Amino acid sequence: MSEQYVFKKGIGTAGNASSWKVCYDPNGEGRYTAEIRFGGFGGSAYSLYEIDKEVFDQVGTFEDDDYKSERLIREKGRCLYRSEVSRHSMGYDTVFDASYREICPWAEIISFEGK
Repeated sequence: MSEQYVFKKGIGTAGNASSWKVCYDPNGEGRYTAEIRFGGFGGSAYSLYEIDKEVFDQVGTFEDDDYKSERLIREKGRCLYRSEVSRHSMGYDTVFDASYREICPWAEIISFEGK
């Protein structure tokens, strides 16, 4: 029997305005991936990352500071996809790796371009 995804999640910057989620996929080549969501008065952003086991193991372990987990994902992860919209611009998507959907099959991908 195949194993299911293993998730960890938390709140990132600005309290409830952002959140992060990391996933270990034992069936997808043992991949570790992450998503970061942000929504605020100035706009919204959604990003997918490929991370390593070290990052997966560290996120969520910083006492009373989930921002450190979010920052760790951003700094150590490889960005695969980003979608954002602001008060001053139309929404747009940036694809850094065309395989982002296959790399993160668990993600409910947000696109501010409406795709």
